[in-house]
Order: sequence, then C-alpha cells, then structure tokens
Amino acid sequence: MYPKGLYSFFLFLLCNFGINAQKNTTEISFQLLYNTVPLELGQSYPISGRDSLKIDFLKFYVSNITFFKDGKQIGKSTEKYHLIDAQNSSLYRTSYTVKNKKFDTIKFTIGLDTKTQKKGIQGGVLDPTTRMYWTWQNGFINFKIEGSSRLCNTRKNKFQFHVGGFQEPYNTTQVLSLACVASKSLTIDVDIASFFNVVSLSKTNTVMSPNKNAVMVSKVLATLFSIHEN
Repeated sequence: MYPKGLYSFFLFLLCNFGINAQKNTTEISFQLLYNTVPLELGQSYPISGRDSLKIDFLKFYVSNITFFKDGKQIGKSTEKYHLIDAQNSSLYRTSYTVKNKKFDTIKFTIGLDTKTQKKGIQGGVLDPTTRMYWTWQNGFINFKIEGSSRLCNTRKNKFQFHVGGFQEPYNTTQVLSLACVASKSLTIDVDIASFFNVVSLSKTNTVMSPNKNAVMVSKVLATLFSIHEN
C-alpha cells in the first residue's frame, strides 16, 4: 500500500494529465450530406427540378490532416490516411492531438499524395480489397461515386465517377485549407448535392481513368467541403 499522501499525489498527476490531454485533443468529423440532410445510399434525391438520382457507392480518401496558426503548422494527424465510406455511416469521426488548441486553419488532401501513390499496394485502408485501387501505373482512386439517374444516357442509367491520377498533366489530388475557430469538436461537411449542381449528368456521367475530365471533376469535388464548430 502507498502512503496516503503519495497516493493523493499520484491521483493529482493522473487527473491533471487527463485534463491537459483533453485540452489538446480535437475531434474532427466528416459528415456526408445531400442538401444539408445526412446522406443515405439508395435513397432517391432531387436533381435538376423534376428529375432524381440515387447514390449506391461513395468512398474517398482524406490524408495529411494538419493544423495551422497564423500560417505556421502546430499539429498533424497521427493517422496519415483516412477512407471515408458512406456504406459504414454518413458520419466519420477521428481525434487529433495538437500542440496549441488555438489553431485557425485545417489543411488536408482529398486523395493520396504522389509519394504514397508510387508506393502502390499497402495495408489497411490502402489494401486493394477496398475497391479503391486501379494499377501500379494509375495508382489509387481518390474519390469514387456511383449511382443512377434518368438523366444519364447509359446502360441502366448508371453514372460512375472514379476520380484518380497522380501523374501530370492528370494529377487529381486537391489540397484544401479551411479557416476555422479552434474547438474541441469540429465538423467538416461534404455536401454531395453541390457536385451534381455543377456536373451535368446528361453531358458528363462517366469518368473511369486519369484524363481531362477527371481533373475537371476533382476541382469540383474540392468545393463540396465546408467546416463549422459543433
């Protein structure tokens, strides 16, 4: 048995460590939406007035999440890669420890950087069983969305956007910087409806390899992300 005074000292240290750790931890959530409503796969959503669409598959990578204060990096995620999968949930949560909770900007990559792409198949979320890997030449798919709409003049009215490519001139990775107010809990909204407000399914409904359309679509994807304090 520890002396009563020594036990109290250990308890004091434990409590203070917990408080300090909690102060330096920020929970980041990625919320998948369609017109501000939580996204559901297979659900019918309005598009272009009287038409509609269904989304059957949605996955994308987010990587290299970092925190900045006045332009200086003060923290980064311990996990480099995250695979957001609508099949699991419309809400993806992860926590980070930052050196200074007074950050004012969060920066991250939609997709995977060139160095990671060149390494090819790895484990975890970079395993080919995720259905997010093409070949060693084209690498991983950064953003993948599939579904159907009568607007598509394709077999079974399907649309398929497999947005990837890491070699110039068809590098489709996008780096985002979002200004924010430091908080223990922040949500990054990803409103998929905004994508279909820009990309006309009657004209562009299939992207399956690195090309000009893939680059164009990747720039649209970068506009879907916004952030707010919970």
